[in-house]
Amino acid sequence: MKPVLCALLILLLNGCQINPYTDSPHWTGTDWYGEGLDDGRSGIVARSDERLASDLDDAKVDHNAYMKGYALGLEDICTTHLLFGWGVSGKIYPEGCDTRANATELRQAWQNGMNEGAKSNRLN
Repeated sequence: MKPVLCALLILLLNGCQINPYTDSPHWTGTDWYGEGLDDGRSGIVARSDERLASDLDDAKVDHNAYMKGYALGLEDICTTHLLFGWGVSGKIYPEGCDTRANATELRQAWQNGMNEGAKSNRLN
């Protein structure tokens, strides 16, 4: 009886083994649009092709896709309402917004938020 239970236990334990290579992701290349979108939404200045190639270890930079994503990312964050909120919370002004046509208005909204945040901090 014991040999049968041992054999059954061994079979059950082997059946629970997971092969770590069965579900490993396959690299399909750099998502240049996504990288641009992330950079734009973070508010940084667009990275050069040389910097992108170095940072992402991919010499085949798709500049057009990166810039399309970057422009959309800036469009998401470079609004007066959002930048006012960034200022209230004490976040630094995103330099990428300086490239927008209404950069002066955006910076003023951020500064108004900074002033509002400083005023509320003094009251607390």
